[in-house]
Amino acid sequence: MSKRKGLSLDEKREKMVELLQESSEFFTLKELEKIAPKRKGIVSQTVKDVVQSLVDDGIVSSDKCGVQTVFWCLPSAEVQKKRARIAVLEEEVKASESTRERLESQLSSLEAARTGNGLTNGRDTFLTQLAANEQAVVALTAQVAEQAASDPERLQRLAEATKTAREAANRWTDNVDTLRRYVSDKFGMSSADFARQFGVPADLEYLEEEAPPQQA
Repeated sequence: MSKRKGLSLDEKREKMVELLQESSEFFTLKELEKIAPKRKGIVSQTVKDVVQSLVDDGIVSSDKCGVQTVFWCLPSAEVQKKRARIAVLEEEVKASESTRERLESQLSSLEAARTGNGLTNGRDTFLTQLAANEQAVVALTAQVAEQAASDPERLQRLAEATKTAREAANRWTDNVDTLRRYVSDKFGMSSADFARQFGVPADLEYLEEEAPPQQA
């Protein structure tokens, strides 16, 4: 007989959340190590790591109760965490939109100047990256509108998509800096003159990743 395939980490995490939410009770680690194998097929030796990963991600709550630590995961608490995460993602979408608008303005300035100054190097790449970033922002905005009915897996996919959009915007910032160095080397233009001529804002900077909301 072939051996039964063990659960993946994601499957163990999902089943552990099911176990905690089904009863809506508080459990010690020893209790979970005892009942998780029977109810959910999670090997007892892996229970600690699975629970800790859920605590680290803010999915499972924990607190000291005397000398022991107890763990729980209430369905209502999960809803609140998802709503908080949605709020963070909406802010990231707004930041991506703001970056897109700023980059569009820069592109217009660069297009107006490229004929006279011979600045055609990399233009097609810039346009492609801008188009991809615009599509990502539109898709993210639509997904945020539907997020209230989503499950944790969809929420994770949305977080990854937002990260991709943020990285695309940051690559755009890299490209603007590459163009600045190209103009400086080829035409001897200073960074300050480049910023004035092509409308590059002084506060152009990279988008930083938002930290996930912490439970109160």
